[in-house]
Formats: sequence, structure tokens, C-alpha cells
Amino acid sequence: MAQTRRTTLALAAAAMLAAGASRAAEEPIAVGATVPTTGPLSLTGKLYFNTLTLAAEDINKAGGIKGRPIRLVIEDAGASNSTAVSAFVKLAQETKPPFAFVTSYSTQNLAVAPEIAKAAIPVMYAGGADAVAEGGNPWMFRIRPTDSLAARAMVQFMAAQLKATKPGILAIQNDFGQGGAGVAAKRLEEAGLKVVANEAYGQNDKDFSAQLLRLRAAGADVIFVFCYPADGALLLRQAKALGLKVPIVASSAAFVPAALQLLSPADLDNVWGVVDAFVDPGAGGRMKDFAERYKAKFGTDADAYGLAYYDGAMLMAEGMRQVGTDPKALRDWLAGVKGWPGIGHAFTFDPKGNGVHDVAVVKAKPGTKALEAITTVKLD
Repeated sequence: MAQTRRTTLALAAAAMLAAGASRAAEEPIAVGATVPTTGPLSLTGKLYFNTLTLAAEDINKAGGIKGRPIRLVIEDAGASNSTAVSAFVKLAQETKPPFAFVTSYSTQNLAVAPEIAKAAIPVMYAGGADAVAEGGNPWMFRIRPTDSLAARAMVQFMAAQLKATKPGILAIQNDFGQGGAGVAAKRLEEAGLKVVANEAYGQNDKDFSAQLLRLRAAGADVIFVFCYPADGALLLRQAKALGLKVPIVASSAAFVPAALQLLSPADLDNVWGVVDAFVDPGAGGRMKDFAERYKAKFGTDADAYGLAYYDGAMLMAEGMRQVGTDPKALRDWLAGVKGWPGIGHAFTFDPKGNGVHDVAVVKAKPGTKALEAITTVKLD
């Protein structure tokens, strides 16, 4: 009788352990994300909020991570550095995810970097300022081109295609804008070209006429613009209203759907954009599938900012399938990624965590706001 009772208890314990293991295998993996869902920065925040949502659905439909679904935990990063830091700290302390995404705004990335190091979990970010990677945080992986790469591409395109010789620069007054402007000025100087005027504006400014008029008075025959979406759209509209005829080469934010909605075809005449990647359904394959499914689900065109986070989520999932959810093992795996085939780019992380090394130049087709690819610029 005692032997039978011990056997019964052992079987019951084994059943309980098996049930517990089964539940653990099915328990969702929390993945954190700090996204500006309110305030002026939400114009781009909405883009990667959408694509992270789509990516999570796709990962889970494909079986998750060895049978475990992922669960996105999103905190609002708002429009200030302090809000972004608080959002990440809340995620790290309350959710304790093995991985997180942080915003596409470099000033927020710089502010939150010390907390990322304390939390010791790998994150992907899309801010372009070189200063973020120069901080040497081994837990941070960039999934967009650096601002210096974009600035170098602007100069290369100007010299090869526009044949301009008197460049002017107009940039937002923060780490992103001034970092890009500084690299552009340095590259132009190396090419033997002097910047005829270098103007700046504040993040909350709405009137750029004084800066634009000074650029015209200085004789600029091309203007480089480093901007965010809302201010970029206003700036392009005011340039046309003032009758500026010179070519404008703008950074990627001026060409996201949220910015294009604020512009007319005339505003885009003689304007080129250096963007992360050209999201073109006509390219077929995975790009067509992504772009069409995004538009069907969210009712607007997909863009390169969102695509960066979609590719990042898929890369994260691949890493978890390969090495599990231990943050250190996942960080080490990401650091060794070479040529991973995303939709927008082939990702190779350098020692500073930069994963993207090419950009695209686009322009609106005459009389429309439909973009077309002009060229791709790949830089080491």
C-alpha cells in the first residue's frame, strides 16, 4: 500500500512538473518599447508603433520563439528626454524585458543610454546622431543609417548630380541637426567647397523665413536641410512661398508619410531626399508584401522609419531563436551579426553598434507626391 501511495505521489508530482514546464513554454516573452505616442514626436512614433505591432503579430503567427509568443509592452516616450527616460526605467523595473526598442530621436537616445547600461539589456534604436554610438554603450544597436552617413551621401549626391558649388545648410538646433550639419560642412570643406551660410532653428519654431532669406542672400545654389517631419514640411512650404528656386536636399524625416501629407506637389518641386530606404511595393518580393500588408492594416503608406523597426523586430526574433532570451547572450549574438538580410537593408553591426551602411536618394515624380528612387549610396 505504501509503495502504491509513493508511486501515485511520484506520478502526480511528475504530472505537475510537466504541466508547469508546458505553461512556462507557452508563457509570453515580454518585449519592451518606448515610443512617442503623444506630442509632436508622435508623427514618426506612430510609424514604428504600427510596424512593431505588425511584426509582433507576424512573429507569433510563425510560432513565436520556439512556441512562446512575444508580448509588446509599450510606454509613451512623449516629446521630452525626461519622459523618455522615465518610460524606459518603468519598463526595466516593472516588466524586466530581455530586450527593448527605444525611440528614433537621438536626444532621447542620449538621455536614456545610462539607464540602458544599468538595465543591461540589449536595445535597438533609430536615432541617427553619431554621438549616440560614440558613447560606447555595448547594449545599444542602431537600425538606421547614421546622420554622418546621410550627410556624406548628401554631399556626394550634390557633387555628382547637382553640380552645385555654393552650398548652404539649414538645421534644427539639437544633436541630430547640428551633428548632420557639422559632418556636411566638414565633407564639403574636404571637397574644396565653402559653406556660404549655416543657419539653425529651434525645435518649436514655426517661421523659417529669416533663415531662408539669409541663405538666398548669401548666394546658396543648393540648401541642405536637417529636419523633423512637421518642421520639415513647414520649411519646404515656406521656401516655395518665398520663391526660392535653388535645389533643396533634405534629410529623411521630410519624406515620411506624415510630412508628405502636409505638402503639395509644388512644394516638392526641385527637392531631393536622402532617406534610409525606399519603400517601393513595385520592388516585389518581401518589400511588396510588407508595404501592401501595412497599408491594408493601417490605411497609410509604409515608410523607412517603420520598416527599420520591423526589420529590427525580425532580427531580434532570430536572435532569440538562436541563443534564447538571456540578455547577455542575445547582446553578444547581435554584435556578431554580419549581412543579415532584412527587407530594407542587409544588417552588419560594427564595433559601435551601427547596423546600416547605405541610404537612398528619392524625389517626387513631377506634379505628384509619389516618390521614386534616384540612386543608392553605400558608404563604409
